[in-house]
Amino acid sequence: MRFWDQLASFRCLRLAVKLRARTRVDLPAYRGSAIRGAFGVALKRCTCALPRRSCNDCLLRQRCLYTYVFETQPGETADAMQRYAAAPHPFVFDLEVGEEEVVSPGHSFSFGMTLFGRAVDGLPYLVHAIKEMGNLGIGKGRGTFDLEQVETLDAAGRPVDNLYMKGVLQPPRALLDISHALDAFPEGKVELVRLHFITPVRLQTSGKLCRQLDFPLLVRTILQRLENLQRFHCGNESALDWGDWMEQASKVDRLSQEARWYDWERYSRRQDRRMKLGGLLGPVTFRGPVEAFLPLLLLGSWVHIGKNTTFGLGRYHVEPIGSATATEGETAGLFRVPRSVHCAGS
Repeated sequence: MRFWDQLASFRCLRLAVKLRARTRVDLPAYRGSAIRGAFGVALKRCTCALPRRSCNDCLLRQRCLYTYVFETQPGETADAMQRYAAAPHPFVFDLEVGEEEVVSPGHSFSFGMTLFGRAVDGLPYLVHAIKEMGNLGIGKGRGTFDLEQVETLDAAGRPVDNLYMKGVLQPPRALLDISHALDAFPEGKVELVRLHFITPVRLQTSGKLCRQLDFPLLVRTILQRLENLQRFHCGNESALDWGDWMEQASKVDRLSQEARWYDWERYSRRQDRRMKLGGLLGPVTFRGPVEAFLPLLLLGSWVHIGKNTTFGLGRYHVEPIGSATATEGETAGLFRVPRSVHCAGS
């Protein structure tokens, strides 16, 4: 079986959410905790049938959208609980690290969100939860806002369709899958690829957070994440056969790393303490036989990688570069890799 066929079950829906401030909204430099927290509270309020019960004790937890999205379980069987300590959540927020921002009443702001597999079935509730977020408020002072528009995005992050506008929600026409990643790049020799980490990436090896990114670790992390997302949210429990990918990944070197450590601190209401979620932020350039990896790297940019992805961490952009002698300005944007180009043995 070709490797790409093993990812045939993977589906996702990328969204751009546009909001308009009703009152003053004070946004922190990194919005991940504020948006995730408000969204979780709003979704539970919208969907919970037994609000006074703990989710762990609730008889409805196996059919509850809130539990599925925010309290994602590896399974109810003893085998599942033994094999997996946790399951990945079926969503990520697409955010950026910037400066603290004050949004005045009447002005707009936005964030992105990506849903995986079965989470798309809950889209009406999820959009309604975003509207409810506006009533609850976010940020310092609990600024309120209105949901103006939700758009779907293509593989490169460009708007495709209006999903929600003026109170009307349309079903998505199509979800992104492996075919969109394979078709995203034009033909051309690619010997360098630069990954721009837009939010801190937290990769671990031997129990420690990495401050230097190596290509094999990056590839292994993406493959494991895609396998888990398929297993828990896309209905395919088969393990990916990725031994050949790791052999090829070992031939790719890190050319340069301009990414630096960025410490992001958030308050955990559940643990009642402040937590540091630091990671690498900025560009890392790799050199070698990277062309076959471009669709895989693009998939990784959709799903994010590393720890704490539901806060928006581990988000990056892919920038292929035509040759190993290319200068900083000689980049070609998104290439298209023909379907005949795969990793050895795939």
